[in-house]
Amino acid sequence: MSVETERFALFAEVFAALAHPKRLEIIHYLGEKQHTAGELTELTGLSKANVSQHLSILKARGLVHCDKCGTFCHYRLTSPELLQTCEIVRHLILEQMDLTVASRQKLAELVPLRKQPS
Repeated sequence: MSVETERFALFAEVFAALAHPKRLEIIHYLGEKQHTAGELTELTGLSKANVSQHLSILKARGLVHCDKCGTFCHYRLTSPELLQTCEIVRHLILEQMDLTVASRQKLAELVPLRKQPS
């Protein structure tokens, strides 16, 4: 495998970890402050086992870190740049939505819908 291929494979793994709505929700909450798995369970409405699975994936990709404090693990983002990345993607989505709406409006003006015979 070439260095370039390996680099893009690593990118894909990170994006795959971000490709689940509940993992993005967990990232959102961890962006506010660190949380325990129990707190994330309450915030997301997921089972503790499901939260644990999502946290394992995020930890494996180096996006989340666990600080042990007694019997609790406090989870936090490894970098604030992760939130910046999510914000960039959010802007891209909003731009695409604006383009889609603008395209539909233009198409409706150019090719109006036919009236159905009554």
